[in-house]
Amino acid sequence: MIGRVLGAVALAIGVCSTADAHYAANAVAPDTPSHRTFQRDIRAQSHGYCLTLAIYFEGGSTFEPEIGQRHIARVIHERARSNLRKWGGSDICDVVFYMRKGVCQFSFTCLPLARRTPRFGPVWQRAREIAHDELRGTNELSERSIRYYMNTALTPLRNACRFRKEFVKVVDAGRHEFFREPTPEERAELANGRFEECEKYTQQLKAQEEKRKRLAALKKKKLKLKGTRLAAR
Repeated sequence: MIGRVLGAVALAIGVCSTADAHYAANAVAPDTPSHRTFQRDIRAQSHGYCLTLAIYFEGGSTFEPEIGQRHIARVIHERARSNLRKWGGSDICDVVFYMRKGVCQFSFTCLPLARRTPRFGPVWQRAREIAHDELRGTNELSERSIRYYMNTALTPLRNACRFRKEFVKVVDAGRHEFFREPTPEERAELANGRFEECEKYTQQLKAQEEKRKRLAALKKKKLKLKGTRLAAR
């Protein structure tokens, strides 16, 4: 998977517009003097591009403030540092593009190509700077434990309830809330906790069940009426 992702990223880097020329440096012929002095770190550039892409689509292109984008960068980087299979391993590009059972870890990577192609400009440039700060260790955030984030305004109640019951909130930053994984003691406490999103989700399920029952009863009544009319003929 690493080879496939890096190959795709290298291709994307090669076709970047002049606004992203840092990633689009032209390779020179092997027999020229400049080739012998210029060494290009494809892996580092690929990681920078993948992280920039995630910051751009997860925050930058949706008007997330810089502080939120920096926390998003930290989550992705820390997932890669954790080197866990459930997040895609230790490679940042594999983390960004990780998919399991048809579900993308970061939803933008499952969008059609036209919708996940960045518009290179100031927003992209800022996302790239944030990515570079994170990878160079100059992203001055104190939070090292965060592994998840949620935009409560856009998250369905079912998922919001799951976040409340499975993860510990660490900080609000921008439009997102950021979470860490709980200790065993905290996990038990969270599982038994009462949360507004969970109560709303329970009410939503009850309303859906009541609607289903009403429709079933109406259908049954119509079928009975139809049978009575046929019998009367």
